[in-house]
Formats: sequence, structure tokens, C-alpha cells
Amino acid sequence: MTTTPSFRASGLSSGLDTTSIVNELVRIEGRTVDLAKSQQSAYRSQVSAVGEIISKLSALRTAVSGLSTSGILGVTAEGTTTGFSASPSSSAASGRYSVQVDQLAQAARMRSAAFTSASSELRGGTLDIAIDGTTTSVTIDDGMTLTQAADRLNRSGLALSATVLETNGQAYLSITRRDTGFEPGQAPSSALTITENSTGSLGQPLGAVTVQSAANSRVTVDGLQFERRSNVVGDVVPGTTLTLKKTTASPEDLLLSTSAPETQKTLQKFIDSYNDVMKLVRKNTAIAELTDRTKTLGGDPAIRSLQTALQSLVVSEANPGSAVRTLADVGVVTGSDGTLSINTTRLEKAIATDAGAVNALFQAATTGIAAATSSLVDRYTNGSDSILVARQSGINRSIRTMDDRINDLQRRVDAYREKLVKQFTAMEKVVGGFKSIGNFLTSLEKRESQ
Repeated sequence: MTTTPSFRASGLSSGLDTTSIVNELVRIEGRTVDLAKSQQSAYRSQVSAVGEIISKLSALRTAVSGLSTSGILGVTAEGTTTGFSASPSSSAASGRYSVQVDQLAQAARMRSAAFTSASSELRGGTLDIAIDGTTTSVTIDDGMTLTQAADRLNRSGLALSATVLETNGQAYLSITRRDTGFEPGQAPSSALTITENSTGSLGQPLGAVTVQSAANSRVTVDGLQFERRSNVVGDVVPGTTLTLKKTTASPEDLLLSTSAPETQKTLQKFIDSYNDVMKLVRKNTAIAELTDRTKTLGGDPAIRSLQTALQSLVVSEANPGSAVRTLADVGVVTGSDGTLSINTTRLEKAIATDAGAVNALFQAATTGIAAATSSLVDRYTNGSDSILVARQSGINRSIRTMDDRINDLQRRVDAYREKLVKQFTAMEKVVGGFKSIGNFLTSLEKRESQ
């Protein structure tokens, strides 16, 4: 509470401790300001709590964002292969594939003629560098060294790398295409070609020639050959990325199997995010006996409705008509505090019974857990008219209103103090006047008695 300087009359005439009297009266009157400030502080605590819940809900939406398309089913690659490694995603389907690596992709590489050293001079002119049909000219200054030329090429923004290699007393400028392969249907030379136009008089021409042609990878899957520019192939086996390592003389088996542990990991991410929201909601609604309720969201209808919506999400039929209809069917168990956990045995049984239905539990349009969760989060956090955002705005308006109320109350307290100071000052003057009269009469009485 803002206060004006304390009253200092201090009973000069009356003998009363008027300073203490005024300060105590003002303190009592100022309790209205203190109460208003306390209420405003409570509002700020509520805004912070709502903001934290909104943040946790956003994290929950992120956790389910990919589950509507990929589901939760985990797939692993079993067995050992030498020509490739496989990394299945959650969208991969279990099955067996025959894979043979026929050719690895490689990058186009060109190399200059031999120079005596990295500081040897180049003849000036331009290098017309064609990459995938697009030609860019790079200027070579007359007398520029091999090292300087490599630096200019690296700074050109082209998808290549240039470096000076020295061996057996000679230096070469090596230029390599950053990406492997070439555009299917085009010639391998389309990946990288360099045409030199010498116009200077110093040093020697670059004289770059192809030392390694670009090559695409070729892989045969179940008897069908695929050609790709990279050795990392993600669109041949559905939902699975193949990393090609070496060519193989015969096919190798790729076995993709449904994995309960991998499924549990994916499901656990959703559960952890759900539990973070539920714990925070309970923290703000389960008020302890001595807790200041004004600083919490205890009894707030918006938070209570969110708690109910979260509980309904767990028990709702997300995949009607299936063997796996609710989260309980995949082993999700609700604890006494509202948080979730996984019963591994039930999850394994659900996968063994109908693995596709386990995915559909999250993937089903509208009713699936992913869609229902996203809808719930949007209802509470997406846009100014969403439930929690609107609630937060309402509390903020109350805070601004309290600013005006606190200022009004403070002005009343200040005016009250000023009034008391005037009244006590006037009283002291009156008492002082009476004392002067009394002293005068006493002195007259003494003179008459003499």
C-alpha cells in the first residue's frame, strides 16, 4: 500500500501520541487496499496456472499428431543382412521381403590436371558448371591459386565440394557433387560437368576431367527392380527405410515383425503427455486444507470440465465394432489419481488378436483416440473463443479491473489520512489555546493572592 509521510503532531499540546493514532487508523482503513492487491495477486496465479495447462495440452496434441496416420503399432526388422539395413517406422506393415542390392549410388567427381603445388597459379576465365541441367558460371581470376579456386567454388552456393589434394609432389583440385546419383532418364554426366573458358595469361588451365561418373542405386525387391539416386531408400518397402551398404550376389530376406515393446514405447509417449495434463489439473483442483483457494483453480468450471473430458477420452469407444474398441483393450489402466499406465500382458494379447485394430484404435476418423484428443485440445486451447483461452482472457480482464479499484481505494486512504492530519492538527491548536487561557488565569490568581 502506498502511504504519505506519517503525521508528526505527536500531541504537543494534548499529550496524546497522535502519530500512532493516525497511523493505526490509516492502517485499518488501508486493509481494503491490501485485500484488493491480494485478490489481484490471486488472479495472476490463476492466469499462470491456466497458461501451464494450455501448454501441457499443446504437448499432448503434439504427442498424438502422427498417430492418426501411423498408429501406434511398432514394427522391427529381424534377422541379419549384409547388403542393407532396415529401419521400419510405425506405419510399416509386418511381412517378409526378398531384397537384393544390385548397385550402390555414387557421386560424380572431377579432377584437375596436375599442378606443382596448392599455390600454383590458374589461368583466368570462367568455369561453366552444369548440375542436373542448370549451368552456373564461376569466375576464376588470372593467377588465382588452386587453394583460392577451391575456396571460391565452395562459396559459390553450388551443390558440390572442392578440395586440393597433394600426392607424390603434385597437387590436384578435386571437385565432387554433394549428392549421389543423377536424375533417372538422364545421362550420368548430367550430374556434374565443367566447361572451362580460359581468357587469362597467367598459370595453366584447370583441365578438369571426370574421374568418377555418377551412379544411381539399384535394388530388387520381390523380383522388381527400383532405381534411386541415393543409397538411403525410403519408398520401396512401405513404411521402411533401407540403407544400402554393399552389392549382393543373391537376395536376402527382410522380415518385419510386429513388436510389443516398440508398440509400448509409442503408446507410452501418449500416456506420458496425458498424465502430465491430468496431474496438473488435479494439482489445481485437489485443494489441501490450508491452501489459499483464491490462488488456485479449485472449483473453476472450465478446469472441472477439462478433467471430465479427459476421463471420457479414456473410456470412450474409439473403434466401435472391433475387438479393440477402447484404450482398456490395449492394456491402458486408469489409476486412482486419474493417471494412466500400461498392462503389458493385455497389450501383447491385443496385438496378437488383431494388430490392425490396435492401430485403428488411434487411426479411426473422428472417433479414433488421435482425432478425439486433437478435437479436445482444440476445444480448450485453439482460438480466442476456446474454453481455456477465453477463461484466461476473463481473468486478465479482472486483473485490469483490479488496477482501477486499487488506485481508487488508495486515493480514498490517502484522503482519509489527510483528513485525520487536519483534524488532529486543529485539535492540537484548540487544546493549545485552552492551555494558554488556563495558564493566563493561573498567573492572575497568583498575583491576586499576593
